[in-house]
Amino acid sequence: MRLFAALALALNLAGSAAAREVLVPIRLDERFLRELLVQSAFTDPEQSAVLYSDGVECKSVTLRNPELRVGGGAMTVVSDVETKLGTLFVGICLFRVDWNGKLESRLEPRLDPKQPLVRFRVLDSKLLEADGSEHATTRTLWDWLERYGRPRLERLTIDLGEPLEDLRAVLPLFLSDGNAARAQALVDSLALESVSVAEHEVTLRARLDAPSAPPAPPRAPEPELSPEELARFEAALSRWDGFITYVVKRAGTQTSDAGLREQLFEVLVQAREELVETLANPSAANTDPVRPLFLASWRRLSGVLQELGAQAGGRGVLRYLGFIAAGDALAALDELGPEFGLEMTSDGLRRLARVLAPADPADPLDAPQSVDPELRRALDFGEPLPPPELDDAPAPESPPEPAPKPPAPPSSRLDSVLRTLLAFVAPSAAAATQPSGSLPRLTGEEERRLRGWAPLRRELNEYLPLMQRLLRGAAEDALTPKRVSAEVRATYLDLQIATAWQETCWRHYVRVRGSVVAIRSSAGAVGVMQVNSRVWRGFYDPRFLLADPSYNARAGSEILLRYYLDLAYAKGEQRRTGGFDNLARAAYGAYNGGPGQLARYRSANIPKSLRAIDAAFFKKYQAVRGGRELEVLRCFG
Repeated sequence: MRLFAALALALNLAGSAAAREVLVPIRLDERFLRELLVQSAFTDPEQSAVLYSDGVECKSVTLRNPELRVGGGAMTVVSDVETKLGTLFVGICLFRVDWNGKLESRLEPRLDPKQPLVRFRVLDSKLLEADGSEHATTRTLWDWLERYGRPRLERLTIDLGEPLEDLRAVLPLFLSDGNAARAQALVDSLALESVSVAEHEVTLRARLDAPSAPPAPPRAPEPELSPEELARFEAALSRWDGFITYVVKRAGTQTSDAGLREQLFEVLVQAREELVETLANPSAANTDPVRPLFLASWRRLSGVLQELGAQAGGRGVLRYLGFIAAGDALAALDELGPEFGLEMTSDGLRRLARVLAPADPADPLDAPQSVDPELRRALDFGEPLPPPELDDAPAPESPPEPAPKPPAPPSSRLDSVLRTLLAFVAPSAAAATQPSGSLPRLTGEEERRLRGWAPLRRELNEYLPLMQRLLRGAAEDALTPKRVSAEVRATYLDLQIATAWQETCWRHYVRVRGSVVAIRSSAGAVGVMQVNSRVWRGFYDPRFLLADPSYNARAGSEILLRYYLDLAYAKGEQRRTGGFDNLARAAYGAYNGGPGQLARYRSANIPKSLRAIDAAFFKKYQAVRGGRELEVLRCFG
């Protein structure tokens, strides 16, 4: 169950016309509360609470291993009880009786009227035998439990002072200029209003009184962005990329849970895919491009952070609480509409990120282009790919392409080219139908030969087998650390070849106005595997993605395998009708459009353009599965 549920916004419009009341429920689940209980009451060695001890093991009462159940209007704490009841005479313990059972206590949360604290009061307690029946309590034992046990359990206190201070510091930074008075009024109104117990959680309600603003005047159609406006637009998105990357990396380094790290990975990549889409369609009508990206990512991110909060321990628990409360409050205030003046400012994002790591001197909004080993490790990508050895001199261009001959009919021309190719490369073509491990790896000289090579038609008989071996070698390198079945392995190898076919027809370079340049899409994806350096910033070096087909192929193969194993396979796409082919179709959808596109191959509600892309890919994939991967020649006419 989640540590905190996502925001549920309640707007009370029946109040004053000058302000709108925003209630932000903050839900604390059982795991979070148990963590606080252990920190406050079970602080003795091995999560125990020594209620009484005479120091010589003759008389003692110890509580251990607290379990917590929340519901029915109260929190129920059930702890193991270890008792020793004896008579001490001249330093000797006489007639000692040991009894072990359980103590069950019900606690009620209450707000402190003067401080931002939630305190807990013991409503009642009882001792239980191991079988769950009620113990016939001795008067002495019960006196000890009342005298020492009740105060120990009532140590549990939730201090919300720090999270509320974080809110007071963060929220004004997200209000547009000229709203200082309204920002101060908003901060001054922040208060805890109530606390209640529901099933599996304690719910706190924080109240904000949001001052109303006059309705914004109708906006005239916006002109196209000027170069200066476009530069500011891109700078704002770069800062957003820095923020979401910083938060995801911090969270990923604080958990060893592979499932949570996978969710963080999906949040980051989907956020960057949306960023790339926003960059491709800049609009002056959207004066704050970060705002919709923040809200979309927050819906995905907050749930993961709620899970992580219970694992943070110590002050980390409250830092997560403050960060999530601030994000939830921003989402709530956004619901008030654009006239409220909420903006995703740099100062606001920077201050919000530092709630998680107040002592970190790094700027959370920095977005360097270099490879970030910490980010890769935090999201289970392992160590960075080794950089290629590149010559300083530019790669030589291939000879100019001769004037084409009169074209033959399409079918006979294709058959002729295929026959010509197979005549030259029969061993390689035959090897393509054998286990991929039988394909020889490229030598260093062969890899260097592919740099800067935009093949002419007459060179395809040399180029395509080399690129086939490059791609297969990259796929096998990605698979090497994984332990997978033969079928999972074979499907991935075919998927990788089909993906490179679909994306670029196995080309890293093309000829443009007589020059050889690396293939680049309108969205900024580059090279044979069309790896987007904006989406994969920090994971790969953008210089090598552009300059080296081998590095690009290894990067694309690593990304594709992540989608294939940790997303499509982990979510069971192979168990649907279609079997292992579904893994390829799902993984390609994610590779092409981000984690959110995993299921698009089986969705009826997708644009025709995406449906056509998926159909074209699947046709290529089936050709590769059938041993016909050299039909990639069709790309070259």
